[in-house]
Amino acid sequence: MKGAALVGAGVAATGLAAACTPSSPSENNKTDADGSPTPGGANSADQKWAFEVPPDPIAEADIKGVEEADVIVVGGGTSGLVTAASCLENGLKVILVSASKAAVSRGGSNHGVNTKVTEALGIVSYDPEPFYRTQYLANGGNFKPALWYKFYNHSSEAMNWLVDIGAKAGIKCTIESGPTYGADDPMYTPASAHGFYKDDSELEGGIGTGQPYIVSELARYIVEDLGGVIVWETKAEQLETDNGKVVAVIAADLASGEYRRYKAGKAVVLATGDFSHDKDMMTRYCPEALPLLTAIDSPVDYDAGLAVGGLMPGDGHKMALWAGAAWQIAPNVIMLGRPNLPADQPCTAHTGLMVDADGQRFMNEDVLGGIACATIMNLPQMTAWCIWSKNRAAEGGPWMKPNYPHGVYFSSPEEFIQTWDDDVYGFGVKKNDTLEGLIADLGLPAETIATVERYNELCALKSDDDFRKKPERLIGVTEAPYYGCAFTPMFLTSLGGIRANARLQALDQDDQPVEGLYVVGSILGNFYSSVYTFAMEGVNYGATCVTLPYVLGKELAGE
Repeated sequence: MKGAALVGAGVAATGLAAACTPSSPSENNKTDADGSPTPGGANSADQKWAFEVPPDPIAEADIKGVEEADVIVVGGGTSGLVTAASCLENGLKVILVSASKAAVSRGGSNHGVNTKVTEALGIVSYDPEPFYRTQYLANGGNFKPALWYKFYNHSSEAMNWLVDIGAKAGIKCTIESGPTYGADDPMYTPASAHGFYKDDSELEGGIGTGQPYIVSELARYIVEDLGGVIVWETKAEQLETDNGKVVAVIAADLASGEYRRYKAGKAVVLATGDFSHDKDMMTRYCPEALPLLTAIDSPVDYDAGLAVGGLMPGDGHKMALWAGAAWQIAPNVIMLGRPNLPADQPCTAHTGLMVDADGQRFMNEDVLGGIACATIMNLPQMTAWCIWSKNRAAEGGPWMKPNYPHGVYFSSPEEFIQTWDDDVYGFGVKKNDTLEGLIADLGLPAETIATVERYNELCALKSDDDFRKKPERLIGVTEAPYYGCAFTPMFLTSLGGIRANARLQALDQDDQPVEGLYVVGSILGNFYSSVYTFAMEGVNYGATCVTLPYVLGKELAGE
C-alpha cells in the first residue's frame, strides 16, 4: 500500500519470540530509541526494551493475498469471538484470525448483573455504589471507573445475549456458588458468576469450567449463522498503518508460513490474551510473578485451556506498541490462585490459622483470596501454611461446595471433613492425631506450637488482640485429628497492558486514540490495578471479554 507504514513482529511466523524477546532480562536487553544496543547497558530515559522496538517490516513480495472486511479481529478466545459476533449482528463484515486451531477458553466464570439467570434464581442484584467503592479502595483508584460502570450498565443485556446463544445450542447456564458474608462485609462476593454446562451431571463440581461450550458455539454461530469468516492457525505478525491509522493486519499461515494482508475498513480489534509467556515483558511489568512462571521456558501453546504458569506471549501488546499505542500508567495486575481450603465462600482465603515458614502468624486471615495471595507473595518462599482441626467443620460455615451452583453447601460436617481426608482439591493436605506430629509433617519449626496455643487463646476469648479478626471467624485448632497444608500462590494470568479509553480505543502517550485500533479482553489496560481481588467472581470474562466487546460491536456499527 502506497504511503503505508509497516509495524511488524518479525519476518518469520515462528520467529516472534526469538526475534523480539531476548533470552534473559539483563541490562543488555535494553536498547537506545533507534533500536541499537546501549553501550555498557547504562540506564537512561531514552532506552527501550527490545520488545518495544519494531522489527523490520515484512517484504511486500512475501504477502501472497489480500482479504478485506469492515472489522478484523485478532484472537479466537471469548473476547475476540464476542466482538466478531456482535459486529456481524450489527451489519458489519468481519474476519477473525487466530493462531489457535479452534476457539480457546480457560475456566468459565462470567460475571453478569441482573440477568435472566439471576432473576430466575431469585438473586437480587447488588448495589454498585457501596460495592464499587470497596473496589476503588482495593485498586487504589488506579483504574478507569468509566469502564467498570459501562460494564455494570450493560452486563444484563450482554449476558442475556450470550445465554440465549448458548440455549439455542442446548447449553445451559446457572450461577456459581455465592456469598455467605453479608453485603456490608468487606469480604462480600455477590452471586453473579454465570457458569455454562450441558449435562446436569456437571452441576456437581463442574460449574465454572464450561467456557469451552460457549466459545465453540460462538465460533459456529459466527461462521454458519452470521456469515463471518474465521481463519484458524493464522498468526498476526504486524499491524499496518496509513498516516497513523491502523488499516490492516499482516498474518501468517502457521502451516505454510505464507503471509496475507487483512484490510480493515473500520477497525482492527486485538483480542490476543495476556503477556505472561514473555519473560522480558513480565520482568518489566510484573517482576514479582517471575518465580511462579513455571511454563515460561516451554513453547507457547496457542490452544492452551486451563493452563497455569504462563499463557500467551503478548503478541497483541507488542503490535499495539509498535503501532504507536502506549502502556497503561497504572501498575499491571496478576491473577493468582487463591488459598481456599477450607473456605467460607469460594473467593475468600483460608480463614483459619495461617503461619509463615518460621511458624509465626502474619496476617488477619479473613480476607479475599487474591488479597491473601498478594500478602503471601511477600513471605519467604512465597508460601504460607494453613492449620486447622476437626472441630472447624462443625463450628464454622456454612461451607460452600466449590464449583457447584449457587446455594449448594456441604450437607454435614462429616461430608466436609471427608474432602480433607481425601485431599479432594489437591492441596497436599497432611493429617495427624497430634498437633506436634502435624507441625513436623508440615516441616515447620517446633516453635509453631506456641503460635497455635496463642491463637487458641484468642479464639477462646473471641477477641483477636493480634490481628483483629472478627469473633465469628475465630475457631480454635483444638480437636484431633489436626490438618494442614502448604500454600504457594498459583499464577493464572497477567491482566491489562495497552492504554485505552472507555470506548476501548488504544491510546498513545498523549492519551489520544490510535485511530482504527481497539483492544478487548486481557490486553485491555486500565481495568485493574494493585490486585485481582476475586470480589467480583468471574469479572474478567464477564466485563472485559463479554460485556465490553459486545458493546463495542454496537458502537463500531454506529460510527
